Amino acid sequence: MSGHWNRTTEETLREFQRKADAMKKAVLYASDPAPESFSGRCYYFSNEGDDANDGLSPERPLRSCAMVERLPLRRGDAVLFRRGDLFRGAVNCGKDGVTFSAWGEGEKPVICGSARNYAEPGLWKESCAPGVWQCTLPLKNAGIISFDHNPREIGKYDALLGFSVPWAPGMEECPRHLKNDLDFCSDLDTDTLYLRSDGNPGERFRRIEIGEQVHLFCFRGGILENLHVDNLHLTLTGAHAVSFVTHKRGEVSNCVIDYVGGSVLWRTSPGAAARKNVRYGNAVEVYGGCSGFKVWNNWIYQIYDTGITHQFHWNKEASVLQENVEYSDNLIEYCFWFIEYYNTECAYNVTRNVHVHGNFCRFAAAGWGCTPERKTKSPMCRFIGRADVTENYVTENNIFETAGGFLYSHTPPLEPEGSLIFRGNTYIQRKGGNFAEWGGELIPFTEEAVTRFLDDTLHEKDHTLLAIE
Repeated sequence: MSGHWNRTTEETLREFQRKADAMKKAVLYASDPAPESFSGRCYYFSNEGDDANDGLSPERPLRSCAMVERLPLRRGDAVLFRRGDLFRGAVNCGKDGVTFSAWGEGEKPVICGSARNYAEPGLWKESCAPGVWQCTLPLKNAGIISFDHNPREIGKYDALLGFSVPWAPGMEECPRHLKNDLDFCSDLDTDTLYLRSDGNPGERFRRIEIGEQVHLFCFRGGILENLHVDNLHLTLTGAHAVSFVTHKRGEVSNCVIDYVGGSVLWRTSPGAAARKNVRYGNAVEVYGGCSGFKVWNNWIYQIYDTGITHQFHWNKEASVLQENVEYSDNLIEYCFWFIEYYNTECAYNVTRNVHVHGNFCRFAAAGWGCTPERKTKSPMCRFIGRADVTENYVTENNIFETAGGFLYSHTPPLEPEGSLIFRGNTYIQRKGGNFAEWGGELIPFTEEAVTRFLDDTLHEKDHTLLAIE
């Protein structure tokens, strides 16, 4: 046997909890970059700002996220949000070389996808279905709704959330299919949100936050370079928190990212007509090619879909290169997928020099997005298909702690022998659970099955296996 198989004790689990707590502190107390470290201009934002200001000093800050798109940003510039403030909206940037970070004192600045607090009685009216309330403001493809949850709060794993119910055909005029308290659905044709509630939601709750289908940070517009998101708290959106589209040297660091996703991506999944209302939402994603992509020292939790992913597929005219990717020292908790990768089904796909190390992934299938039918399918580290060329994809010194589905998942076809390298990882799983789903084969979490799989398939040395009774 190349590693160690042990049964966990209460002290062992407390040791891992202390490890997680230390990683949280490393994120929460990360320092902001000094303004003088930027080669270009610094634009300051605060809740007391004015969009008529130039934003070039803390004394004349701008106010709204929408102003970022209007700034004459150049390579080396920085956009800085004041600590302790909450900014509602999204940031779109199609310029190279810009850093988005924090300034001032206090808690990390919050970028919140919910446009307002919807807990006002006048914003709700009862629909033709008794007990189902309609928001009087248009809402585009709502993915997540929280009740009496403050977006500034960090580390709350159990916020009260609504339950998204697929839109039922024939219910256009009267959504009677919402049966349980806090069930909700969006009419995607009319941007109308319906919510089942025991009384007017605006009277019942002090705070209602609604995340629509919007990326909190969206970087697209050609092949962009050197964009960096740092030291922010990103929360409550129905789509992605940070979305890169074909990028060079992108970076996300020192951020807290929580309660993301849930909006409908496809009404009917391509190639799978039986899958209706396919939902999505990742913490950090690059879609397309990337050359230099680094995600490090972030605390990510309660994500509908994936914590961190680089992915692309289904374009027979594209040649896609994904190289020099590094995910390190991230704490990722309560997601459906934690680290996901695919680069396949294009004209030509190349993936090389990927390094996934020092991450702590915990509690797959325990998050808000894991409905009963998803729980047993939830993988922590997921590989989908294979690129035409895969070289030096290294997964090492990570901790994977408990999954309702699998610690590893790899759909066929598999990469050639030696393309994926595994070293020194720690695996913690409940007895009776599964370890991996690999190329169509199920690997149960037993000492014999797992050690054979790690030895013969992954060729991993110095791994540690811990079983929870």
